[in-house]
Amino acid sequence: MACWLLVLFCWSSPSLRGQPPAKLSPRSIESLKQDGDRLADQGDFLGALEKYTTAYLGVVSGIRGQDFSENVVPNIYNREELGKEMLQMMKEEYTAEELELMDSSYKAFDLIPRDMDSQKLITQLLTEEVAGFYDPAKKRMVLIVEDGLVEEPTWLGKLFGAKSAFDKDEQKTTLAHELTHALQDQLYGLRDLQKRIEKDDDMATAFSALVEGDATLLMFVEMGDTQDVRDMDPDAMRATFNIMSFMLPLAGGDAYRKAPPIFRDTLIFPYFQGMIFALTAARENGWEGIHRIYSNPPVSTEQILHPAKYLDPAKLDMPQAVAIPELTAIVGEDWRHLGGNVLGELQTSILLKRVVGGRQASEGWDGDRYEVFKSSTGELGLVSVSIWDSESDAQEFAEAYRKYRMPIMKRGKRLTTATSAEAKIESAEVEAAAEVEANVEAAADSADVDAPGSSAEDRVAGSDEAGQLAPRLLTLEVHADQVWIVEGFSAETRAAIVSVLGQCEFTEKTFPAAAPAEKPPTP
Repeated sequence: MACWLLVLFCWSSPSLRGQPPAKLSPRSIESLKQDGDRLADQGDFLGALEKYTTAYLGVVSGIRGQDFSENVVPNIYNREELGKEMLQMMKEEYTAEELELMDSSYKAFDLIPRDMDSQKLITQLLTEEVAGFYDPAKKRMVLIVEDGLVEEPTWLGKLFGAKSAFDKDEQKTTLAHELTHALQDQLYGLRDLQKRIEKDDDMATAFSALVEGDATLLMFVEMGDTQDVRDMDPDAMRATFNIMSFMLPLAGGDAYRKAPPIFRDTLIFPYFQGMIFALTAARENGWEGIHRIYSNPPVSTEQILHPAKYLDPAKLDMPQAVAIPELTAIVGEDWRHLGGNVLGELQTSILLKRVVGGRQASEGWDGDRYEVFKSSTGELGLVSVSIWDSESDAQEFAEAYRKYRMPIMKRGKRLTTATSAEAKIESAEVEAAAEVEANVEAAADSADVDAPGSSAEDRVAGSDEAGQLAPRLLTLEVHADQVWIVEGFSAETRAAIVSVLGQCEFTEKTFPAAAPAEKPPTP
């Protein structure tokens, strides 16, 4: 998620903004760092940041072999001010309708409890762990400097550059990362690239992984013993990150520890997996291998998770864009269409995290689209169409999703079963859930899981308003390499929706081209 920040304090002359920074020798860079250290020790934090910023303009340019076209001027916030501004900027950047779609999408898939305020949580997560931002929309770098002594930052916060009051080394690390974003923006135009893909969550996350992974890689190179990125081993880095991933829930702050996996995992993904992707791209051609990716960025988190599907021509895997037919007339006036988006492999793997084999089931992903509806009484309806690399991949996902959706409320307890037949539920409607298993294996037929009137014991479970399990109405169908999911509507409406899903259109997904420049008016 992008960040939009206002100026609270700026120590450098605005006249420097349009000027390229001076070329610096390694000796000059080291001297500026030492001057900054001396000022920091004297308590002149702003003076130290000025020295550090000038030095790290040279550091970043030298490592990447690219020049800044303009100086970058830091803007200073404290953490309390940052939280207030971020909440306001989210409201300014996103419409109420867009925020409702985001929140309702998470809840329709039961990725978060129904009573959770997702907007508030996102703001808490970002302000808790982050020490700096680069804002492509306003061409500004923002650094966080606390007012006096504060609590020691968490380990995760330190990874992102968070610090207690003013830590010299962590300020330098933050500058290396954020100045990389400034250079990326000057060279490639980040805001324009982001705007092209803002309606596709999966593509936007993949692009974020490229941008953040690139900057994180430079940060690690600057801290390491060598500045030749080709000396770093992607497999060794992946193994290190896999070990670190088990520690993250304990290492983060309070909001991070309490956040559902969809927030924790998507927050970390661009930095960890993005860095591995960038390092893999740099393995043979160094930074040049990363630079050229910006002319044709990856289009899915699948390509970030499996770099060969983007980087290796023999294994290139371009996903499918899915278009679902118009459903407004079918669902009726009682349902309001909130919009739709794309899950992608990353969010699908997070969705299936609690299912044994769920991650593997997500790896055959080849494209998807979902649409979310809300009734006049606040119920959520979901329509999802996904396409998979093979028919067996589609069957594997459908089975994993069935298990995700089949926890049963019985005698007040949550019962998760390997097969619906083993549950021995007597309700005729829930016994029909066994058909889902059979139909998944047959890869063609459909099954409905209907709530038996007032009984909550034998319903397919989701999350209710209090975050507890509640009834869901589900139709799941597998058609060759496609999986159709319709939830929340009556059986009649679900059948009507399913009857038109065969009209879905599939096209190969590409990164959108820039909009043609507007022609000047004819005199």
